[in-house]
Amino acid sequence: MNFKSVLFFLIVPFFCWSQSRFESILLAVESDSKKLFQGYMSPLMKGAIYSSNGGWFNSAKVHKKLGVDLSLRLNASFVPSADQVFSISNLEYITSEANDLPTIIGSSRQEELIVTIPPDGILPEMNTTIKSPKGIKSKLPLGAVPAPVLQLGIGIPFDTEVILRYSPEYHRKGIDMSFKGLGIKHNLLQYFGPIDKFPINISALASFSKMKIDYDIQSFSSIKGSGQVAQFSLNNYNLLLIASLDVLVVNFYAGFGFSGGDSSFKMLGHYDLEYQTESNIPITRSLNDPIDMNFNVSGYQTTIGAKFKFLIFSAYADFTFQDYNTLSAGISINFR
Repeated sequence: MNFKSVLFFLIVPFFCWSQSRFESILLAVESDSKKLFQGYMSPLMKGAIYSSNGGWFNSAKVHKKLGVDLSLRLNASFVPSADQVFSISNLEYITSEANDLPTIIGSSRQEELIVTIPPDGILPEMNTTIKSPKGIKSKLPLGAVPAPVLQLGIGIPFDTEVILRYSPEYHRKGIDMSFKGLGIKHNLLQYFGPIDKFPINISALASFSKMKIDYDIQSFSSIKGSGQVAQFSLNNYNLLLIASLDVLVVNFYAGFGFSGGDSSFKMLGHYDLEYQTESNIPITRSLNDPIDMNFNVSGYQTTIGAKFKFLIFSAYADFTFQDYNTLSAGISINFR
């Protein structure tokens, strides 16, 4: 299995999301449709920040000059139960028997929504009925937002290690994806004399990464139009203090610090929305580039984990406590 196949785990939410008929939300009046998109998409956009931002370290020990660590890790961020549904009590022109709807990382429950478009002096009042989009939690690994990470660490002078993240560009089934990141890990114990001879290591880590996904939704859209594309992008960062007990067979490591990021979701293109008037006369309302939303997260995190060493190979797992708790596991090859 090559890494492009592993990348499938990262885009699983977007394949499943395309089956949820989310674009029908555009039929609502603009103020309501934006509230629905915000509530529905928020856990995925936040979860992607947390999961793609995990797994930057499995030890505080810094590689010797030109030492190399190549690792493959899968992160999974768990969405709190409170973020698996959202209230619809604040909608102005939508009525439903339900009080809330599942978010994209929620259950597959669907509800009937009765949409009204009020008259604007040109068009009369229009009505239609839509089904709310389904949640896709049951289709995700562990019911969490996943992110595979391919990472290379290289030792450089001054007891410092450069960490590179990169994924080959993915161009399949209407999805274009790129992912890049850079981290710096610096040994702090070198400034405290002979203490750095003990198997305890303490380092500082700073990192930044960026991901972008363009998704051609025209082929499965239930709404007529042209050039329909969904765009996702995110940036995230870490400022961490990490420590590890590095012995022969098993290492224990921990980290504490501040992390965060921002993500955006856009729906671009032309959308022809079809309604019925009270006289059952069909009317079409058109929208261009209807959605542009931004999401932000930040806060403190604490990570604990263990690494098991087998000659030049290692396997490790850790858990990060934060707003969306994140489980990470991976394997690596180490030299020097």
